[in-house]
Amino acid sequence: MINAKTTALSHSMLRSSTALSSPVNPRQLLSAGPVQDTGAQLLQGPRSLPARGFSPVDSFESGVINRRQPLPQEFQTAAPAPQASGSGVPSANDKRPAGDTRSAADIVNDTPVLKSLGRQKDIKFEQLCKQTGIDPKLDLKDAKQNPDAVYRLAKVLEFIDSAKAATGGERSNKVQGGQGDGNIEGITKSGDARHGTEAGMVKDFAEKGYSFLGEHQLPTTKDTHVKADGSNKDNFQWFAGEAGKALWFLPGVSNVLTGVGNSEGGFKGVLEGAATGYLNTLKGVAEGVVGSITKGRANPASILFGGAMGALGSTEAAPQPVKDIANLF
Repeated sequence: MINAKTTALSHSMLRSSTALSSPVNPRQLLSAGPVQDTGAQLLQGPRSLPARGFSPVDSFESGVINRRQPLPQEFQTAAPAPQASGSGVPSANDKRPAGDTRSAADIVNDTPVLKSLGRQKDIKFEQLCKQTGIDPKLDLKDAKQNPDAVYRLAKVLEFIDSAKAATGGERSNKVQGGQGDGNIEGITKSGDARHGTEAGMVKDFAEKGYSFLGEHQLPTTKDTHVKADGSNKDNFQWFAGEAGKALWFLPGVSNVLTGVGNSEGGFKGVLEGAATGYLNTLKGVAEGVVGSITKGRANPASILFGGAMGALGSTEAAPQPVKDIANLF
C-alpha cells in the first residue's frame, strides 16, 4: 500500500525534480546572486524558513533591485571630469579651487599683478570691486575681505596681463609660459588708460563687466602712442617712430628710428632699439648682395642695386607693396 502522506523530504525532492523539468523562468536568469536552496531550508526545520517563504521573485528582487551590481567595464561610460573654477576665460562664478584655503591676503601676495595694481583714475578700482564682489571699503588684505572675490579679481588681472597682441601674435617680451610680467601697462602720467593696452582692458572690464572678456588678446587701436606689445611710447619714442615712418625711403635711417620707437624706453632701451634697427638694415643689404650674385649679376652696379633693394625690403616702416616689389629683385 502506498502512503499518500508526503513527508518534508519527499516534498523537497518533488519540488527539486519539478524545478529541473520545468522551463527556466527568465526572471531567475536576471538574479545577481545564487538561487537559494529551498529544499535545504525545509530540511533544517520551520525556524529556518524565510518570513514569507521563498519564490523566484524574491531572488529577483533581492539580487537586482536591492543588491545592484555595477555594469561590466566595457559598458561603463566615464563621467566628465570637473573643470577647475577660474580656468579659461574668467567668470562671475569663479571661486577658489577645492583645497585652496588661502586668505585674501595670501591671494594678493601670490599674485604680482594684483599686488602691484595702482589706483590711477582709469583703473577704476571701486568699479573693479563691484564687478568681482570685493568690499572697496576694506583693504584687499583685510581678514574680513571675501577671499573668493579677491581670487576673482586676481584671475581677471592675470587674464589681461597674459593676453596676446592685437594681431593675435605672441608678446614674447611681456608674456612667458602663459604668464604675464605682473605689470598692468598703458597708463599715462595723467592716469589715463590708453585703448589697446592692458590698462585699457582693465578699464573696459570695470565699466562693462565679464561680458567684455572674450578673445584673449589686446583690442586693436589707432593710437600711435601704443606699441605692438600693448605698452606706451613716451614722447621721444613716439617722435622717433613717426619719423621712421616718414623716412621709409631711407632704409638705414628709418630702421634705426623705428627701432628706437619700438624700444623699451630709457637710455639703455633706446640704444638697444637703434642697434636692432641698424642690424636689420645690414642683414637686408647682405641678403640683397648675395641674391644679386647668385642670380648671375656679379657686377658693381647690380651688387649696389641688390643691396639697396635688400635694405628697402627689410625696412619695417616701408609700405608693404614697396617691400614686396623690393624683395623680387
